[in-house]
Amino acid sequence: MNTCDSCVMWAGNFCDFGESPDGKRQCYHTDVNIRTRPEFGCTLHTDSKSTLVNVPDHVAKGTMTDPNPNPLDSPTEILIISCPRDFAWLVWALRCIAKHCTGFQGVTVAHPSVDAERFERLKDQFDVRLHGYREPPGKGHIFHMAMMASADTFLPAGTKYVLTTDSDGMFHTPSVPENFAWNDKPYWIMRSWDSLITPCSTNPGQKVISDNMQWRGPTAAQIGFDPEVFTMCMNIQLIPLDLLAAYRAHIESVQHRNFFEYMTAGRNDFPPDRMDFTAMGAYFYRHHRDRFHWFYVSAPPYPKDRKKAYWSWGGITPEIQKEIEGFIA
Repeated sequence: MNTCDSCVMWAGNFCDFGESPDGKRQCYHTDVNIRTRPEFGCTLHTDSKSTLVNVPDHVAKGTMTDPNPNPLDSPTEILIISCPRDFAWLVWALRCIAKHCTGFQGVTVAHPSVDAERFERLKDQFDVRLHGYREPPGKGHIFHMAMMASADTFLPAGTKYVLTTDSDGMFHTPSVPENFAWNDKPYWIMRSWDSLITPCSTNPGQKVISDNMQWRGPTAAQIGFDPEVFTMCMNIQLIPLDLLAAYRAHIESVQHRNFFEYMTAGRNDFPPDRMDFTAMGAYFYRHHRDRFHWFYVSAPPYPKDRKKAYWSWGGITPEIQKEIEGFIA
């Protein structure tokens, strides 16, 4: 059972007014009427609706579905960095990719080397490449970020673009590499940091502060400047591989240490103090803006998400499995 402490719809986790005089807080999910303490167990958010609770949908107003009219100029590889905890999710994700994704060079699954035997079984069911890496003990989450930012060092020679996705991201719409590009460039969807602070609908005069605001400080500390935009509106991203080495070099120049040393020295527990999409996106926006087409969520139209992002820590419930089965039916 989930507790309110882990939910972004719980007032104490994202509003700036704290507790009410009676020591209770309000849940702001439209289907919930709870005013109690955070140890209350909420069963509503353990089904598929929990996706919107723990994985906010920043691109809900996306409507563009057409691919870039011209084919991308070089091969694109799909990359998933996975781990044993997410293995069940990964199998579903690969089934969705097999169903919906065409035109890609291939699919690479990167995983801790110690678990190679388990991941090798994937080859019995899917056409995948496997890449094992040595993961520092207790650093799985932030090392995931480091490996994603190092995709150019292990993807097949000749690969020009990587499409990063996660084990708990399920494609539900037919997709080709050009669906992640516009104006002949990879696109990146973003929003302003100020837009993450909005009026509180049930408490006039108060502000609702998105839990995503907590990543601004760690992002600035990592890249050495205050990020101009919030760039984690989607957890799937098409990236030119040649930009990753430049990104790592920038982090090393700011932090005065090897990229992997810096990343693995971070806090692995929530909230981590090492960043992935917010840092890479902010760096690209400042230093390589011309390599991407940038969409603002505040200025539709922009592309529709072609997959659904779940929250792997919540587990695959019967309701979620039924929904995913519908994606590949």
